[in-house]
Order: sequence, then C-alpha cells, then structure tokens
Amino acid sequence: MKIEEIEKLWIAQNRGKNTQSEVDLWNSQSEDPVYHHIPTFDDNEFLKLLERENMLDKSYDVLDIGCGVGIYSIAIAERVHSAIGFDISINMLQHGKEIIKKNDIKNVDLELIDWNTVDLEQTGMKNRFDLVFVHTSPAISSYNAFKKMIDASKRYCAICVFSTRTQPVMQKVFEIAGIEDNSRFLENSLVYMFDVLLQMGCEPKFHYEKIDYSMNQSYDGACAYYLSRVNMVKKPTESQTTDIKDYLASIVKDGLITEKMDPTLITLFWEKQPEA
Repeated sequence: MKIEEIEKLWIAQNRGKNTQSEVDLWNSQSEDPVYHHIPTFDDNEFLKLLERENMLDKSYDVLDIGCGVGIYSIAIAERVHSAIGFDISINMLQHGKEIIKKNDIKNVDLELIDWNTVDLEQTGMKNRFDLVFVHTSPAISSYNAFKKMIDASKRYCAICVFSTRTQPVMQKVFEIAGIEDNSRFLENSLVYMFDVLLQMGCEPKFHYEKIDYSMNQSYDGACAYYLSRVNMVKKPTESQTTDIKDYLASIVKDGLITEKMDPTLITLFWEKQPEA
C-alpha cells in the first residue's frame, strides 16, 4: 500500500480527537496507583525485551512518548545515559516528578509536551535519541506522529499497544452514546506501521504478551472516566449523559464498578536503517 493511502486510511479510522477531553481524562486518572507502579526487569516483559534486543546502554539517550507518570523512563534510568518523557497530562507528570525527586534520580526529565505538535527541526530532536519508545499510550495515532517517532530516533524504536480487548462496560457506554465500534483501530494502526517500516527498508519484529487486567473504580470515578472517553469522540447529549450514569449506577457492586479485560500486549520494534 502506498504511503499516501496509509496516511488517509489512518486518519479516517482515527476518531477526531478532542485534545482537551483527552487531557481531562488522564488528569482524572492520575491518582490511580496502577499508573505509579515502577516496573522491574525481573517482572516486566517490555523491559526484558529492550534489554534482550540490546536497546539499552549506559551511553544511550532515550525518549519516552506519552510517558504518563514516567514509570518506564524511571525504570531504565540506571541503564541509560538519559531519559526524557513527554505527556499531555500535567497531573501525571507531577506524580512522576515527585517519584524522581524522592529517589534522587538525576538523569530523567519529564516535560508537558503534546507529541502531535512537536517540530523536530526546531527542537533539535531529529535523529537525537538512541531509543524512542511508546508504551500503551495513544500518542501515536496518525502517520505524521509515527513518522516523527521514527525521525526522532537514530537507532532503535519500540511501540507497545493493547490488541483488541473485550471491554463490556466501555462498549455499552459507547452504545448508549451512539458511537460506532472502533475497537480494531489499534490493530489496524500496527498494520500501517508495519507496512511503512517495510517500505523504509527496516526489519520490524513483533512480541506478544497475554495479560489479565481489571479496572476498579468508584461510581464517581467511573462516570468521570467513561464520560471523558465519550467526549474524546463526541459530546454526548444531556439524555445520553443521564443514561450513561444510570447504567453505571446499575452495575455498582460493593461500592465499585469493575471492568475485566483480557488483552494481548503487542510490541512492534525495529532498528532504524542508515539514511542513504
């Protein structure tokens, strides 16, 4: 498929993003302890992959796009020269900065930056990093964002996403809001990425990890979360908002709303080819 076709399809399948709603969503999720847990090389498959494929080195400068709290930048700090994380949620970043300060980490920096608006030439980030990675972040949602990711690296890249996952609560909320199912968007994006990389002469590889994941939220927390998800796609009517809240109230059990998911984490990784 030609790059121009991929670019058009990618845009067509990516719902028109409401950046402020996305910011509100992640700010509202920033207190969840799951986003604060620092992974280790003993128990995290993504970190093991980076190490196994020699993508980490004490001389390397690393970029973490859509870093959230920055737990992966923090996790690799002792094995690289420097790591910098970009995210759009100031609340997420604040938690990360507190962890960095508490642990006296000197080589990790977190910045409030929207990857979609970054100009690599103006910021001096073209071919600057030895490794550029994205871990379960929606930051790479278009051809342009993906191309910038590639261009920021001078050697390695890795992007880890959830495969299509069963989310019964989310699906019901979207149904109430009249939103068409777009659950295969991430998998389609991986296909586009793979095609682009092949055309660039790279040899991309995949790694798969099956996980079990549950999200537990209070009623108020769930309302904020699911309505933010809806607002990222469209503004719900007053009636739809009421119906969504009523639905969520109907599934509260022991004070919590639980959404169980069984996704596969798919990591696409590659070494950048030297420019001719």
